[in-house]
Amino acid sequence: MIVNEQEEKIIEWTRLKFGLAHYDLGRSSYSRRVTLFNETVYQFCMEWFPKEASIVEEDLNPEGTAVIAIDLSTNQVESAIFVGGETYAKAGIVFQQRDVESIIKWIEAETNLIYGRQFQLDSHKGGKYVFKECYKGIDISPPGYIELKLNSDGELVFYSVYGQFPTEEVVKEEEYTLTVKQVKKTAQAQIRLIHDPSFKDEKIYPTYALEEIYITNDLSKTIPFEGFTDRGGRIELEELLVWSEPLQNHFTQSELVLIEDISAKQAFTNEPSADIEPINESEGTAYIDVVKTFLRQVYPAYSGEWLLTSFNRDTGYIHANLKGSKSHSFIFQRKLKVIIDPHSLEVITYIDNQLLSDQFKTYDSPEEVVLSKEEAYEKIKEFIELKPCYVYDDDTQKYILGAMIDSSYGVDAHTGEVFLLADRE
Repeated sequence: MIVNEQEEKIIEWTRLKFGLAHYDLGRSSYSRRVTLFNETVYQFCMEWFPKEASIVEEDLNPEGTAVIAIDLSTNQVESAIFVGGETYAKAGIVFQQRDVESIIKWIEAETNLIYGRQFQLDSHKGGKYVFKECYKGIDISPPGYIELKLNSDGELVFYSVYGQFPTEEVVKEEEYTLTVKQVKKTAQAQIRLIHDPSFKDEKIYPTYALEEIYITNDLSKTIPFEGFTDRGGRIELEELLVWSEPLQNHFTQSELVLIEDISAKQAFTNEPSADIEPINESEGTAYIDVVKTFLRQVYPAYSGEWLLTSFNRDTGYIHANLKGSKSHSFIFQRKLKVIIDPHSLEVITYIDNQLLSDQFKTYDSPEEVVLSKEEAYEKIKEFIELKPCYVYDDDTQKYILGAMIDSSYGVDAHTGEVFLLADRE
């Protein structure tokens, strides 16, 4: 394993910090991710093996292995996991005091974050502590978390930091003023009739429920609840895919390589990931042709039944995202992801959620819908909640104050009964 000077400094710092005198560095590699702000962040990842242990299989780590990732943009620990909750570290990270206040002080020193301003306690049970991202005590969306686990001796066996934890430069501060009465029209528009399967009863129920959505504090815009996935270069589409002739040639899937081969030079020069590159019009046209050719091979009888909704870059591939074109109220909508090699313009593989829908074919059919959407809203309106949060806004690239409109309750569209949605899972 070739180690350069920068790597050597990180390795020795990690060895001392985590007390890894009884460990050998077995493997190391680089990884990267694209943030909400379309920035590339690199990590140096190390797998430390206890001296007594042997590597049985290449992809398996023995108990006690320390898997540690360092964020190269901050030189801070992004994650530290001792496999199986076992540690052979000596003079590593040990907490004599295991109260929440002591854990908070350690996290503040480790991350340079301020408790109550950028993170707050979410849960604490035994030796497990979970903190969630916030801004001055108000939740952040999409959320971030800091998780920490100690063994019975107070030794650190798990630590992970995930999220943006924004500073005031990227937050548009306001005084929260929203009320449920103000968002009445938006809430009414979010009532959906869904056919919801109950695993417990093995039956499909016709249910009215509120589809979550974010609304800004000034009521000027809404932001979809699922608007934060697939951060890389992305284009939105609304392309109905139609063809007249199927293709007879057989489609063969290829291996999907999800681990990028990243060099030290790329990492330490912070080379921008190719995933942040926009997808231009000519590329989009070419990818549409690739998807259509694939569908003619694999779904020849489905002409006009797939809607192409977006393309995005992910780990060097192009992901084409499709959904069924026919509207229906079943909670699990038909979805298809087609993964394309942008260089060869060949489909590598695909993911179809058909199996998810098929498992409910034996369930009892839903009863007749008796209630109207308006009647359902009247029954559920007293259970509608506003959950204040700072929401990331793609248009301004800032976190803006708003709230999630949500409800934990649904209405049976046949009987009119109001019930807790969790009770029907």
